Amino acid sequence: MNDVFFRSAEEIGPENTQIDQIVDLFPKISPVKKGDIVAIKIHPGELGNTTYIRPVIVKTVVDLVKEAGGIPFVTDTTVLYSGKRFNGADLLCTAATNGFTHGSMGAPIICADGLLGDDFVSVGIEGETINEITVASAISKADSMIMISHCKGHPASGFGGAIKNLGMGCLDKRGKTTVHEVGKPDIDHDKCIGCKKCLKTCPWDALTMENGKANVNKDLCRGELSCLGSCDYHAIVPPADASVKMQQRLGEAAMGPVKLLPGKIGYINWIFNLTPGCDCFNFSAPAFAGDVGITASKDPVAIDKASLDLINEKMEDQSRGCITNVWGVDPIVHLEYAEKIGAGTAEYNLIRK
Repeated sequence: MNDVFFRSAEEIGPENTQIDQIVDLFPKISPVKKGDIVAIKIHPGELGNTTYIRPVIVKTVVDLVKEAGGIPFVTDTTVLYSGKRFNGADLLCTAATNGFTHGSMGAPIICADGLLGDDFVSVGIEGETINEITVASAISKADSMIMISHCKGHPASGFGGAIKNLGMGCLDKRGKTTVHEVGKPDIDHDKCIGCKKCLKTCPWDALTMENGKANVNKDLCRGELSCLGSCDYHAIVPPADASVKMQQRLGEAAMGPVKLLPGKIGYINWIFNLTPGCDCFNFSAPAFAGDVGITASKDPVAIDKASLDLINEKMEDQSRGCITNVWGVDPIVHLEYAEKIGAGTAEYNLIRK
């Protein structure tokens, strides 16, 4: 059983801001030693998203790392879908547009998997579903890491927190494909009207037209499934078990960064702006529950389980059920697989003060 420290959103006031809460929590979970090059892993939000974690929170962590004698850099990785973070140049431009700059944070921001998303280190993890995963090189070469995760919903995993930030956000494109490839869809030709709208969404040219209907080249497809939202007729059909299988791989992939930085990662979950979709969406839908607060731990499984429990408690108080209702996806699967492979434990001791 590992400790998870919690500071409630209800406690926030002029003498107890989010910044004050981060300053209070940081020493309890920081692995930073003097001279460490420290990765501060964030998600800067897709262009058009407005509910990502705020740059001032990241700056607070940067300042605390410096006070501890560390050398911080802020980082994220490229994505598989067609958007404004597909390559390193666009990622840094989007981050700057969203307020994440050296000037605003006091540390440089680096694309951890390089310009094209192919800078990685392979890690053997010997899981039930994957034996090896590839981690973005800049993260693998850091001496320690502080991971700041925005908790929110997700259509495939049900929830995004520390484990998703590890098992997806810390990977290069090859690693992300390893997690997502179980989602390669088929086309229901009876529903497809041949509008070609879906073709524009795939940066891998996996969607083509044949005889007036869309088709999927599964040798090119990465299984990321952002194409689903492009079809108004529900003609793109993922495998029935795609969510469960993806979550299993997601949980196991989290072991990659944990294995590379054993005992050298501290986790902060920012549980505000609980949007249904992840920060990869190019828009922000209204929150499905009220703000909860901030959790911190040295254990990614424990912090996510505590965060989920706190979110569900908030939803129950508001008569909104539980987070599984948001997408019809139970996120416990990826927590269980992360625990099973040794990334952490779901049993936790919640410390409120």
